[in-house]
Amino acid sequence: MAGYSRPAVARIFGVPALGGLLFGWDIGATSYVLTQLQSAEYSGVSWSGAVAGSSFLQGLITSGGVAGALIGAAIVFRVADAIGRRRELILAALLYVAGAVLEVASGFGTTEATGLALLLLGRVVYGAGCGFAMRVPGVRRSRLHAIAETSRRHRSYTHRHGAPAYIAEMSPASIRGTLVSLKEAAIVLGICLGYGVGYAYSEKDGGWRWAYGWTLPASLLLLVGAQSLPPSARWLALRGKAVEAVASLAFVYPNDVDARDAAAQELAVASESRSNAPPPRLGDRRYRRALTAGIGVVLLQQFTGQPSVLYYAGAIFDAAGVGAVASVAVGVFKLVATLGAVATVDKHGRRKLLFVGISLMVVALLGLAVAFHGFEGEGSGFTPRKVGIIGLIFLYIAAYQISFGPIAWLLISELFPLEVRGQAVALAVQANFASNMVVALLFPVARDALKHVVGDAWAMSVLFAAFAAIALYALEFVRARVPETKGLSLEEIERYFASGERLAGIESPLIPSAGDELVV
Repeated sequence: MAGYSRPAVARIFGVPALGGLLFGWDIGATSYVLTQLQSAEYSGVSWSGAVAGSSFLQGLITSGGVAGALIGAAIVFRVADAIGRRRELILAALLYVAGAVLEVASGFGTTEATGLALLLLGRVVYGAGCGFAMRVPGVRRSRLHAIAETSRRHRSYTHRHGAPAYIAEMSPASIRGTLVSLKEAAIVLGICLGYGVGYAYSEKDGGWRWAYGWTLPASLLLLVGAQSLPPSARWLALRGKAVEAVASLAFVYPNDVDARDAAAQELAVASESRSNAPPPRLGDRRYRRALTAGIGVVLLQQFTGQPSVLYYAGAIFDAAGVGAVASVAVGVFKLVATLGAVATVDKHGRRKLLFVGISLMVVALLGLAVAFHGFEGEGSGFTPRKVGIIGLIFLYIAAYQISFGPIAWLLISELFPLEVRGQAVALAVQANFASNMVVALLFPVARDALKHVVGDAWAMSVLFAAFAAIALYALEFVRARVPETKGLSLEEIERYFASGERLAGIESPLIPSAGDELVV
């Protein structure tokens, strides 16, 4: 749809995308914070020994943010439709600010008990901001097909929240899919910045406070920016506030009345589709196969080791003796791989990308298991084994980014009918955060426990071998449970789950084009 204001669209994307960037920043920064907090020389606190001596405490610090995100996602699921997307962003910003203040305050002249309590509370509060800010996009569909389906069903149950939902609901249709997909790039850019700032302060006394502290100005910018945005036009329309919705659209289309009217007509169709009937339950028998496939992929996305590689990149590279700067390179490489995935995910089948990506993950994880066996750092400088470890981690990241990274959430959007898609997305978000928290919490505990059971020479090898075994199971799970959905309408996907027929290879005339919009 022509006639939109580029500066307005830049604000519609840029301000909410800060929520994703702050989410990624926490992942990258925590990798360095965890390492520095264990250093008596650089931690700047009296309780570094407590952190260094407790793998469980290390896991709590790492997973505290994910625990907060899980809590935030559960809360926002209940209140999202009542408060609207813009207020969600404001609340997310407030939680980010409060969390950053608590994290930084924990490092200034506090006792062990007070410092750890403030740090863990800050991790949870900051994580809750992530839960409010983040959500996954919907499914690409053609505009006419989406409106026809919505009118035919006479109901629209949407439990969507945060930055991606606001971007999707306010962006012009012609660029909506691209902007929402770029939210992943904003997250990865945040990871890069977190790694970079963490590395810059890694050898400064109390530098970890800066790694967390620099999120404060970005959080304040998100707070100010969110307050300057108009409420979501679609959210207003779904509540019968037509005049306010048109005024909100004027922000995007200030000089094009025709484009504004066309967008308003689309919102009117969505508004008329509302129903007071209670939504169907996701637990109904007819949705069980879709639920198994969708939630299974989301869980396997985490249990194949992704959180451990991101959160503990610094520790892994320290164990490899190659220095923390390698973590920064990982973040940059992940950003490049993410941008490549965004450009290609709609050109290949979902199953094909999953098979290729997961197979490469198995190769990388098995290679890491072999490379870490009997490895004791080998002194300073690069050796063939160190180069191999770095290369295998990069291979793992690239494989993840072409498979689980973009496709897990795309499948969640595609596998479920419109009337339960919101419930499925909410469950998937909570399953994602919960499994992420489990892996982040248990990785250091399992590593140290294995050192006592199998010895230092085998501990990391056993961990990576376990992740490889889970990835092998993921291949079989995808083969048996996950259908090929590329180019298929939601009706065809529903028929598959109702009848048990194979979808792989079925052709559909409803293949979305690059200009198709994202249904929200």
